[in-house]
Amino acid sequence: MDDKFQRLESKLDTLSDKLVDIDKTLVRNTVSLEDHVRRTNLLEEKLAPVERHVAMIQGIVKFIALMGVLLGIAKAVL
Repeated sequence: MDDKFQRLESKLDTLSDKLVDIDKTLVRNTVSLEDHVRRTNLLEEKLAPVERHVAMIQGIVKFIALMGVLLGIAKAVL
């Protein structure tokens, strides 16, 4: 009976050690994730003007294309 308790206690100690290791890994991953989120937010802030510029250029290109189509139709009609 005493042997069963010793084995059980040994298994519980092993599980406890594994839980401590998992907890340490979780803490490291949390720190890494927080740093990743911070860097991602900084990058998004820096890219906002670029995204506005790209949208503006796309609008200009669409306007030029529309004017070309309208001029083509006007020339074909005349």
